[in-house]
Amino acid sequence: MRLSLVLFGFVLLHSCTKDIGKPVQVCNTPETVSFSKDLIPLFNQNCNTAGCHSGNAPAAGLNLEPATAYSQLLKKSAGYVDTVHPQLTVLYSQMGSASTQMPPTGNLDQCKLDIVMKWIQQKAKNN
Repeated sequence: MRLSLVLFGFVLLHSCTKDIGKPVQVCNTPETVSFSKDLIPLFNQNCNTAGCHSGNAPAAGLNLEPATAYSQLLKKSAGYVDTVHPQLTVLYSQMGSASTQMPPTGNLDQCKLDIVMKWIQQKAKNN
């Protein structure tokens, strides 16, 4: 019994000190994610910039400009969005990848990634 209490105390203290100084990120993810209100601004800010996913020769053939983003992402043969297996979605995994940094200036923060995942989980509607 005494050993259990000592072990519990050690684990409790270790877990508390490990997180000291790390800011807690609070995400305000909308209840329903909107492609036009939530994802398009994210793409505009991070993805469809010069030399990336815009113009006549976008990176990986994926144009994320507002007029084409939805049709490009949901094109059946492309495989960018999988609403049946959201965690395997190319869009989400590329945006959060440590090896293939998207965008090149640095990965999106977890709140933005959560918005993308929630949109996919909500069946990737064009709303």
